[in-house]
Amino acid sequence: MTASDSGIGYRMQTAGSQQRLPLAFAGLVVIGLMAMLMYESFSRIEKRTTGWAHRGS
Repeated sequence: MTASDSGIGYRMQTAGSQQRLPLAFAGLVVIGLMAMLMYESFSRIEKRTTGWAHRGS
C-alpha cells in the first residue's frame, strides 16, 4: 500500500495527503468489504474441501 503507484492504497494515500478524507475512508471501506468477501469465500471453500473435519452444521 505504501510503495505503490496505482490501486486503492495509492488512492487512499494521495487522498490523505490532499486532505480528502471522505475518499480515504471510502478506500478503507472498499478494502474492508473485499476482506469480508474473501473471508467468506475461503470459509466456504474450506467447508467444502474439509467437511469431514467440521463438527455440527
